[in-house]
Amino acid sequence: MKKLLSVALAVSMAFSLTACSSPTSGGNASGTGGGKEASADKDGQNSGRQGKVRLTYLSRYTNPEDNRAKFFMDRLDEFRTQNPDIEIEDISVTDSDAYMSKMKSLIAAGAAPDVFACSAQIPRYDLAKNGAIANVKPLIQSPEWTGPSDPKFFLGYDFSDMGLDGVYGVPNNLSTLQMFINTKLLEERGLPIPETWEDVEAIAQPLISDGITPVGLSAKNKPKCMMFFTLLGVKMYGMDFQKKFAEGYVDWNDPQVMDVLDKFKSYIDMGMFGPDAISFAYDNVMSDFEQGKVAILFEAGFQFAKIQDMSNSQDVACVNFFVFKDKPEYGNIWFTDYYEGLCIGSKPGTREYDAAVKLFTFMLSQDTFNRYAETMGGGAYPLEVEFDRSRMGNIMEDFMNEYKECGEITALLTSYNNDPVIADLTASEMQTLFVGRSTEEIARTLTAEYEKAFRK
Repeated sequence: MKKLLSVALAVSMAFSLTACSSPTSGGNASGTGGGKEASADKDGQNSGRQGKVRLTYLSRYTNPEDNRAKFFMDRLDEFRTQNPDIEIEDISVTDSDAYMSKMKSLIAAGAAPDVFACSAQIPRYDLAKNGAIANVKPLIQSPEWTGPSDPKFFLGYDFSDMGLDGVYGVPNNLSTLQMFINTKLLEERGLPIPETWEDVEAIAQPLISDGITPVGLSAKNKPKCMMFFTLLGVKMYGMDFQKKFAEGYVDWNDPQVMDVLDKFKSYIDMGMFGPDAISFAYDNVMSDFEQGKVAILFEAGFQFAKIQDMSNSQDVACVNFFVFKDKPEYGNIWFTDYYEGLCIGSKPGTREYDAAVKLFTFMLSQDTFNRYAETMGGGAYPLEVEFDRSRMGNIMEDFMNEYKECGEITALLTSYNNDPVIADLTASEMQTLFVGRSTEEIARTLTAEYEKAFRK
């Protein structure tokens, strides 16, 4: 692994972490609560005695109208009831920009929350390297642990290939990407239900001639463009394609990388995604899918409920991202992004840490995931779940049957670089495919930018 150069955000965070960890930075001598001073309990006793211990908790769940958010909010209240000796200050925010702003401020102050959801936008490696988040590998290996333990779900939190031992977080949510097919629309036109990309290519022109977009992709959303590129890559070249991006530097003129860019561009040029993909957000594409203007929808798993509620949902089949006929061995690779995981910011050896471990273990327990699956009526989880499957709709049932064949997983290829700035730049460049920019120009630009950010 080539050593990564820090970019603006990572540098500022790492510098602040180092400064705030020093004895003169304002934290207490023991480092309690990630640099926070020990607080007094309601009886005026210091938290270092036997009074109530206080924790800060940061998540993205604040909206009780959202089933997923309400579940985790209720679960937190349940923990409070069971642990009256632990007082939790919930500083959660839903908005992504507000979340990033709060995290940057807390980290710069050397006060990472005791337990917090750490998104892929946060440079987790820098936090781990600077001791701002705890190594939770001993917890995962303990006999009391019932939560996720499969190493494939810890790629965003395990930096052993970068010389840092341990695991620094555990995913509490998975996001998948799949294809939703309007089977009735195809059957009415005498077109076969596709199983491979070659099948999709074969039915594309008849659909386009009939005014129907073969594949709905919301290219206005930059990450969605990068997601499609990611899946094309691993379906064409397997997990070796992912490794190209995980090694810290990518030559965008690499023949395989160019092949994937060219394949993506060829689909755009043939009209696979329709003439307005660049101006369409996900809600535009989903609306067209329900109205029969889109035959196949490329969308994330958190839209299951909305798609199930569509008027044509009984005609919709859910399948994994299509494979290529000559690469059937890559059929069991799924896009499964552990876009969010819980981390511990308090310091081992403190009462705050012991309490944080209890909350961390509770929120990531087998019972939590079983009840979460029950609430959501299915989905993808980083461990096997048990719930009443009779409540599933046809779309979720299709998905669960398909996903049980999942062998290997990939997140966004750029997420493995641990560099939010370069990830956003790459997605922006990918988006320009939809406005006529050549793959050669994109490769040339990205290679130069990657050379600046990652030195060999």
